[in-house]
Amino acid sequence: MWFIPIRILPIEVQIDANRGKVFQFITTFGASLSDVEASSEVLSREENRLLVEYKTLTSVPFRRQKIFRTVERVIPHEPESVDFEEVEGPFAMRRERIILQEEGKTYLQYEADLGMKGWILGWLLGVLFVRPKSKHAVQEHFRAIKETIEKTN
Repeated sequence: MWFIPIRILPIEVQIDANRGKVFQFITTFGASLSDVEASSEVLSREENRLLVEYKTLTSVPFRRQKIFRTVERVIPHEPESVDFEEVEGPFAMRRERIILQEEGKTYLQYEADLGMKGWILGWLLGVLFVRPKSKHAVQEHFRAIKETIEKTN
């Protein structure tokens, strides 16, 4: 499939908790966050790889909401990072990584590359709409993770 890759610039958050606790939290699939309309379910496990289904409620143009379903290959590298690769979903390609660094507190960093179907028009839609929407969604998700972990710390 032809697409032009789109980079989502790194998003970072600092969490007042140790890296092990944060890693455990972000790799507990099926857990819900109070302010994030999302769910996850592990479909299969094979050695250190998981196949996880995500359902996320998101706003689309004209004030509508839609549930996006993706199936992703998830590879945890405890406790340093977690890799995600979409195998089913709306993108031609999407690869994400969450990196955890500990320096008294835990620093989460999100990196992603995605490819939109539709070549030039898909790229334009991705740059103008999908990239900012994705960035906002990750920032909100990280905010919810931070609040949830720090409340229980």
